Amino acid sequence: MTTTQKDIFIRNIFTITAPHLDFLTSLFSFGICHIWRRRAVSLSGIKADDKILDICTGTGDMAVPLIRKIGPQGSLTGIDFCENMLELAREKVKKRMNRRPKNVSFALCDAKEILYPDNSFDLATVGFGMRNIPDTTAALKEVKRVLKPGGRFVCLELTRPYSKWFLPFYSWYVFKVMPFISKFFMKTTAPYSYLPDSIETFYPPSEFTRVIRHCGFTNVQVHPMSLGIATVFTAVKS
Repeated sequence: MTTTQKDIFIRNIFTITAPHLDFLTSLFSFGICHIWRRRAVSLSGIKADDKILDICTGTGDMAVPLIRKIGPQGSLTGIDFCENMLELAREKVKKRMNRRPKNVSFALCDAKEILYPDNSFDLATVGFGMRNIPDTTAALKEVKRVLKPGGRFVCLELTRPYSKWFLPFYSWYVFKVMPFISKFFMKTTAPYSYLPDSIETFYPPSEFTRVIRHCGFTNVQVHPMSLGIATVFTAVKS
């Protein structure tokens, strides 16, 4: 499958999943996904005047806690390659903030070709999206390009647990239980059959760290959570 074919396949997966994504993500993670996001935000070093790019923003679950940390002098731009995800993100921000913040915008954009000038942002974030980008290196180089010198990169991603005793239960849950439940809600197992495969085929944390460094970032740090089910990666544009 070519990169273009993978892009189309993944976009179709998220188009199908979008209306159910928030509910199923909370259900399958037992609500812990919200703790993971808050941890990622706390590790970001976010400041009130930061200009933030939230990549693969999806339904805006990472964007909302970021927006709450910035003041009127800061801004957040959320990008995604799936328009119906962006529609949900806009509505979520309006509902959670009781208004449409003037310093928040969402745009249809491919993470491999970010449509913003060099050195535009202080902070770039990705929540559970990097493994869904077929060309990870291209995306990371684009992130580096649009960050200002000294800008921070924060990536929250699902990863394979490091505890051997936990792996059998984990594998049973993500490969068997999650697709079964998703079929009940969505009448298809495709999205949540894709999910565990995407985790298995993505870089393990140690290798992803090397890839981030190779793309020109420094001070790369790894923060595993919940036995390694999720990991926050932080880095700085050199």
